Amino acid sequence: MFKDILVHLNGTEGDEGRLVHAEAICRAHDAFLTGIYLNIARVPLAVGYAGFGTAPILADPQGATLATGDKVAQDLKERMEKLSGVSHELRRYDVYMGEAIEALCAESRSADLFVVAQPYGKNAELSELTEALIFGSSGGVLIAPENSSPPKNGMKTVLVAWSSTKESARAVSEAMPFLKMADKVIVAMVDEGGAPEQFGKEPGADIARHLSRHNCNVELKHLTGWDNVAEALLNEAEKSGANMVVMGSYGHSRIRQWVLGGVTRHILGKSPLPVLTAH
Repeated sequence: MFKDILVHLNGTEGDEGRLVHAEAICRAHDAFLTGIYLNIARVPLAVGYAGFGTAPILADPQGATLATGDKVAQDLKERMEKLSGVSHELRRYDVYMGEAIEALCAESRSADLFVVAQPYGKNAELSELTEALIFGSSGGVLIAPENSSPPKNGMKTVLVAWSSTKESARAVSEAMPFLKMADKVIVAMVDEGGAPEQFGKEPGADIARHLSRHNCNVELKHLTGWDNVAEALLNEAEKSGANMVVMGSYGHSRIRQWVLGGVTRHILGKSPLPVLTAH
């Protein structure tokens, strides 16, 4: 069961969607909710003058940033007071962007799940924070689409986008409380490079058996005839009436630390459903 849930807040309209998802999870699992408000200041600019060295010029004066943060924090506290039957608190960080990333990752190390914004929209700053948390979190990260809302009766059908990798296995492990409570868990694999039988056994059978031993009602599906893996998985999620997608996050961190692989990026940015991911 989830017992400690975090939700990233920044004083924008998107906070409401994330709070609604986080609230639903807390109710289902009797969990404590912590709102993480990052009041991010602009980095000071430095301009040199002949004979006078460099002088700092604040693009966003610290005083104004703190005053804005006070107002946003008060509004967020009032909003969280409206959470029905959910124990909660708000933690505020007045930080620069680099410190914000570390603050999110540090908070994740003592929680079960972090609810964050969907990346790759208009807000590049949110995208950077979400990607950084996926790579730096010690737990699962739930991507909550801004215009979505949790199902009234809970996560009844969950689609697991499975490939035999450590990232997929970790995502399944982090999502286990959801999977155990679901009426159905669909393990979906996109068959690439030939028929699955060429490997001598049915791919996905091992993870399906593992989930069955955790009392999950599992259905294994091989998706064929698709050139686009991400579209195949999103199509199956829609067709099956899934309430959530679970998948590992794949990236090339040794080369470009914050760039996720194509399939991951597509699903995280385009999925109309919440996506629980781990790296």
